Amino acid sequence: MKTNRLFFAAFAMALLLTPLSAQSSKKAKQAQTKDVKETEAKEEKAFSVSGFAQALSDTVSTAGINEALKLFDTVPAENQNEYGIRYMHASLLLSAGRSKEAKPIAEKLLSENKKDKDVLFLNALIAKSLGERNKKSEYLQELIKLDPYNSEANAELGNEKMTAKAYKAAKDYFLKSLRGDPNYITGLFGYGQVCYYLGEFKEAKTAFDHILAINPREDIAWSYLAKLSAEKEEYPNAINYVLKAIEYNPNYYNYWIDYGDYLRYSSKYEEAAKAFTKAIEITPDYFLAYVYRAAMYELLEKNNEALADYKQVVKLNSQYQYAYESIGILSWLEGNWTDCREAMQKAYAVDSDNISYQLMISTCYSKEGNKVKNKEFLTKMMKNLDRQSPEYAILRFYFDGLGEADVLRKIRQVENANLRGKLLYYMAVYYELNGGNEAAKTLYLEIQSMNAPMFFEYRLAKWALEKNSISKL
Repeated sequence: MKTNRLFFAAFAMALLLTPLSAQSSKKAKQAQTKDVKETEAKEEKAFSVSGFAQALSDTVSTAGINEALKLFDTVPAENQNEYGIRYMHASLLLSAGRSKEAKPIAEKLLSENKKDKDVLFLNALIAKSLGERNKKSEYLQELIKLDPYNSEANAELGNEKMTAKAYKAAKDYFLKSLRGDPNYITGLFGYGQVCYYLGEFKEAKTAFDHILAINPREDIAWSYLAKLSAEKEEYPNAINYVLKAIEYNPNYYNYWIDYGDYLRYSSKYEEAAKAFTKAIEITPDYFLAYVYRAAMYELLEKNNEALADYKQVVKLNSQYQYAYESIGILSWLEGNWTDCREAMQKAYAVDSDNISYQLMISTCYSKEGNKVKNKEFLTKMMKNLDRQSPEYAILRFYFDGLGEADVLRKIRQVENANLRGKLLYYMAVYYELNGGNEAAKTLYLEIQSMNAPMFFEYRLAKWALEKNSISKL
């Protein structure tokens, strides 16, 4: 957005500099004949900065920046050093990602006019693109000295603070930017975004509405109006807003992720899965949409499709433990104990302190009938644990089956409801493995009665009850 702004700023500057190009062609005009038609024909062919700027703009729109850059080779030798031509060249090189080529041109312009605010900002953006933080800051501070409420410089400083998560300082800069130009879209967006992060939703909405009043096609403003509606759980409005963002930018990955999320919260799981599928089509090599689509498939009880997505996730991101966890859970549901164990072992490799993974691995070894491996694994798990902890107690119980009452007492004393619930689940599994079906059912029912559970064992307890046609208390 900023580089495009630079190009059109260059275009505007070229229009202002038209008299300079007229002066450069003065001698040629003096040599013309007095024949009016001949004079007009020659003037039509005369080079002008404004005409060149228009040609650049047209070429960018129709053929792209790289083709537009080729037009600089057609500039007459006597016009190549004109200020406006060089400014446009540097700006367009920056837009094309050729910052190293833009830098010497922009620096030469600044040496000729150290108080040119547009050139100072151009140099700041080039320094930013090259990772020259100190140089960028130097240019911006010089610009602020010349113009304390310069909209561009203050917005850029605000963006710096946003990156550092210094939101209050960022807000101050964006307010200064808007004081300089209340209609500067970059400043409005920064202000709206920082207000959103600060929870100042009314102010954020005002900023995004202002952007859309200036340009109704600003897709990112529509996307933030969607986020603001979602914050209030107004999902129909959020869906309508994000669809406007998609209308103006249909191939932006994040909009399809947001759309899928709003559909998910509206319990429209099939439609959400389709939205995530579109995100995958846009960026097939990023894992996130696969995670979300897999979750929708699970809610739709399409477990094979979910499993395929989770397997794709770990291909793309081998450190994403929750995909391994989900593969393990789905394999457990199907009674594929070896697949479950192998998945949980991979999750454990990422998060070795997770007691759920440890107990799932042990349980799978038991279901596979591999007592030796189970004993070896449990011995390793207990080695570095506090012997007074409930985690040690249940691992020891899995190892030798002794001290049942003491283990249950320790589990019930656990204050953290999620930890208590998951440990109760593994006691229930132990009972079931050893013929204590009624004791297992009692614990499964107790787990199901817990409010707002945040552990995957809750789902496994629910499945265990459904398998045995037991209703929740």
